[in-house]
Amino acid sequence: MPFDDFVGNGLMVQAVRSQLASGRLPHSILFAGIAGVGKWTLAQYVAKALNCNQRQNDFCNDCTICRRISEDVHPDVKNVAPDGQFIKIDQMRSLSREVFFKPFEGRRRIFIIDEAERFRDESANSILKTLEEPPDTSILILVTSRPNDLLPTIRSRCQTYRFAPLSAEEIARLLQGRASCQPEDRRLLARIACGSLGKALALDAQEYRAQRDEMFSLLEACSRNFLYANALRAASSWLDKRKLVEFEAKTGILFTLLRDLFLLKSGAKANALTHTDTLGRLTPLAAAYSFGQLSKATRSLDHLEAGARRNLNRSLAADQFILSLAGTC
Repeated sequence: MPFDDFVGNGLMVQAVRSQLASGRLPHSILFAGIAGVGKWTLAQYVAKALNCNQRQNDFCNDCTICRRISEDVHPDVKNVAPDGQFIKIDQMRSLSREVFFKPFEGRRRIFIIDEAERFRDESANSILKTLEEPPDTSILILVTSRPNDLLPTIRSRCQTYRFAPLSAEEIARLLQGRASCQPEDRRLLARIACGSLGKALALDAQEYRAQRDEMFSLLEACSRNFLYANALRAASSWLDKRKLVEFEAKTGILFTLLRDLFLLKSGAKANALTHTDTLGRLTPLAAAYSFGQLSKATRSLDHLEAGARRNLNRSLAADQFILSLAGTC
């Protein structure tokens, strides 16, 4: 799968290809962008293009070298991922030694550090000199969805390539190859993926609709004729402490529904909404809520989401969200 098959971010990919062709590709690179937009994939493409023995400044994806890179068994291409929760100092010390080895088989050694935002400070500091002065035979590519979480000293030593989210049309086109994905599912997944092909491929449209219905029930319970008991009942599955993954997914859905309500109240057209297929449920809710209610509820939801990672009392924070949305506080 050569560079021409890479989807999205065409100008940036062309810049990388031009640097490859001219021999001016930086030795320390930072690929930054939302999860699932192709950062790690492009890093693999660069590793193949630098070592493929069939094509110049591109790759065939069929030769022994390309296949071994795909299978993560090529000695000159190292993929580094967090060891547990963090990238640890021992991993970076090992990398800093290996960087100075000459290529075993290929033309260049490539080190791809995934989820680079998960550096501990000591592990990040340990590779500063390596990033600043790598040997000509090695290239380091850091991949991250949260570049601002990296130390400034790391960012300043790398040339940054920022990946833009994919358009809904690009994602829908890519999903056409999935036989099990119906046209209405493709349209839904393309809109809710927020520019991430990885997210679109991971989501199940039927499960998403079921979770969205739950969140709609909560929004409806907090609107006109509000009764706290009804709202709490609607939120019970969302707040189940045994279902952290579902909590995060449903919270994300709530954010997008609140955004759609803001847009509708502002007079936006239906095609600007994420959930265009639910306009019949969104419209009466937009009329029921004020801008003040939606704004306060969004701030409360943001507090709830951030606090969930710090063992915040989820029930109390959810109460604040419910009462803010209902306009009673």
